[in-house]
Amino acid sequence: MDRVGEASTSTPIDIPSIQAGIDQKKPAKQILRESVRKIGAHYAYPFRSASNFWQTVLQFIPILQWLPKYRAKKDLLPDMIGGVTTGVMHVPQGIAYSVLAGVPPVNGLYSSCFPDFFYMVFGTSRHASIGSFAVVALLAGVANTNVQEMMRMREQNGSFSADPYSPVEIAMTLTLCVGIIQLLCGLLHLQFLTNYFSDALVSGFTTGAAAHVLIEQFDDLLGVKIPKYSGPGYIFKKLFALIVRIPEAKPIILIVSALSLTFLYIASSYLMSMSQTYGVPVVQHIPIGVPEPSLPILDLFPACLVAALPIAVVATAVHISMAKMLAKQYNYKIDDQQELYALGFTSILGGLFPVYPVSTALGRTMVNVSSGSRTQLSTVFSCLLLLTLILWLGVLIEPLPMCILAAIITVALKGMFQKWDELNAFWTVSKIDAFVWVFSFVCTLCVDVVWGLAASIAFSLAILVARLQWPRWQHFFQPSLGKPATFDGPLSICVHKFNAPLVFANVERQSIAKITAKWTWEQRPPVMVIEAKDVEKPDLDLSTVHRILVLDFSAVNYIDYMGAKTLKEVIAEARRCNIVIYISGANGSILDCMEKAKITPDEIPAIHIFQQINQAFIYAKSACEPQ
Repeated sequence: MDRVGEASTSTPIDIPSIQAGIDQKKPAKQILRESVRKIGAHYAYPFRSASNFWQTVLQFIPILQWLPKYRAKKDLLPDMIGGVTTGVMHVPQGIAYSVLAGVPPVNGLYSSCFPDFFYMVFGTSRHASIGSFAVVALLAGVANTNVQEMMRMREQNGSFSADPYSPVEIAMTLTLCVGIIQLLCGLLHLQFLTNYFSDALVSGFTTGAAAHVLIEQFDDLLGVKIPKYSGPGYIFKKLFALIVRIPEAKPIILIVSALSLTFLYIASSYLMSMSQTYGVPVVQHIPIGVPEPSLPILDLFPACLVAALPIAVVATAVHISMAKMLAKQYNYKIDDQQELYALGFTSILGGLFPVYPVSTALGRTMVNVSSGSRTQLSTVFSCLLLLTLILWLGVLIEPLPMCILAAIITVALKGMFQKWDELNAFWTVSKIDAFVWVFSFVCTLCVDVVWGLAASIAFSLAILVARLQWPRWQHFFQPSLGKPATFDGPLSICVHKFNAPLVFANVERQSIAKITAKWTWEQRPPVMVIEAKDVEKPDLDLSTVHRILVLDFSAVNYIDYMGAKTLKEVIAEARRCNIVIYISGANGSILDCMEKAKITPDEIPAIHIFQQINQAFIYAKSACEPQ
């Protein structure tokens, strides 16, 4: 800015007038009692009257709100078309991703149907397509394998006489545990935790996980059998095993795999009798009928609950980020907390059926949007299509070669690998975000999906802490405005803007020596920004200059004890250097903290505290005007 903007008033803020609106400090016991009372009132609200209870039910089951207002003439046909289109996409993905989850293909159909229907009842997103998702299915498969190994170890230790649990039973219990974790997060209001999953972290992780999914398909695409590997770096062991067994690949499977990547004919498996003639593995038996719900296996809970945690984290982060994006794009609102409830009940109720953990699929959701779906009712038509297949047409899928399922997964990964293009955008805007993307991708690819996720989250949090500890701060210099009537020398103003909370982690960087190290007004534009790293000795004898240091706290939302202590030290050091301190933009909590830190009016007079920085400039300039 070349000139200081006009202020509505040049009158500084009176500290008592601001602090009058600040709550006085209350005793700890009183604060505790009030907190307990508020929590009790919140959970007792539905039971105070029939009206309150009904309002709570409407909020908890959103379908009761939007279904009576459904505009059939306007939305029914688009929802029907969009639902059927999305249902068609559910079929190959559900069957194919069941291989990743380690369960029979028919369970993929169940996983695409039942959870999606339950989400329609509890969810608030109009477009999210709940069902099979490659990354979540892969995590479920890894967890399934780990739980089976734990059960075998218990058998060897004498806890079991035999291995009693099938992969389907483990997958069901995993799904139920995922739902319990998501429901608890909703009850504890932990939806804010999803804010820590940056786009860079999610994009890098999903791209790395997609590489794992791709490599998992090579054995089916080549028609070779390789042992299962797990643990850090298992992907390299699997790649080595695949390379060693390439000479064992069946030519007919290679041909079918190559053709199916571009052209799929399910019926060709009937005509060629691949399974009997050439020994090509196929889907085999698809049971007809809807499975009966069953209770979870309690003995699996301890092992599955731990294994379900990373699945719940990924499923929740992907779903809420996708739901937020669509809600913003199509101008409607979603409730983050209700979404956690919806995901929780979707998985808990879905876990009563033979399904594996699910989430929002990125590609399928975009197909749902582009095909015209307008409301959650499109889910009904997707589920009807899937139920038709489950009840009557499953026999048509039995001859489908497994290599074609692998090809379907491979083609479906195209959209996930395209997230590599986002790295360029991250690099252009923020080098740190690009670094987070690369770290998340490399860790997920080279170590393991689960441990890669944990390392990515830890690294992202470390970056967040580093940004707090080493924040950006700037100096704005104002050249001479004239000579104050009470001082024989020019007037110079330095504005120090600190772009972070002033807390124990970063206070050591703040001192008068560092703040004023480049304080000069010769040969400079009216106002200039100097980066903190650009510090050198001043080229002016500042003893002849009347100096005002304006601490701009407009970007500081709070200060802690050490921050207040450092502020008091800075004020004392400034007084020794004959520097006058002004404060601008401080909120009520900062002023309250200053009072508690015993920063007296002698140190910072009330007339030196301003709401806006231009008020400080105008007040300083008034000192230069003739009296």
